Amino acid sequence: MNKQMKNALIGILVLLLAACGQFEATPAPADVPELVVTENPTDSPEPVITSEPTEDIPTTALSDGVVPENFSQYIGLRYPPSPAGLSQSFSMIIENSDLYSLLLVSDGTNKMLWLSKVTEYDPNGNPNWEVQDVLGLSNVEAGLTLLPDGCLLNGVRDSEIFAAGRNEVIVLAWRANTSLGKFEVIPTTGIECHSDKAMSLE
Repeated sequence: MNKQMKNALIGILVLLLAACGQFEATPAPADVPELVVTENPTDSPEPVITSEPTEDIPTTALSDGVVPENFSQYIGLRYPPSPAGLSQSFSMIIENSDLYSLLLVSDGTNKMLWLSKVTEYDPNGNPNWEVQDVLGLSNVEAGLTLLPDGCLLNGVRDSEIFAAGRNEVIVLAWRANTSLGKFEVIPTTGIECHSDKAMSLE
């Protein structure tokens, strides 16, 4: 091969190298953290659902002083006469109060206690009453006995207190607050009753 040809080949090689650029060793790839792919990456974890509640939920709500809607129609009712469909099983004047009474009434389905006040007397001296408050008794636990009088609080007789109990144990207690004309739920602590008018709430 003559010198001219050799120079031509070298020139071609130089041109090829210039066109392709320089060869460099490819650097080793840096460590890349493994990419974890989920089907729904934006979804938050589902809550754990148990088959039973974690807290005890009361199944029966006792009276809290709010008159149930189906009894509120009786507030302000004046009697006698009583509305048709109602039956009375017990009544008593609250001791030390000539103006207030307790009346146990049933509408055939529900039992309720009325706190009533004398509004006037008829020409024969018989009182006319007005319902001040109503206490529903149908939802109290079964087997209780109503003790409408003879109750003491910490050993002191209190004619406004009445209770319900079983086996000589007071389970529920209320106050017929005559100054407010309202029934009030009260604690049973310190209450004992010796009633001669006890009756079953069955």
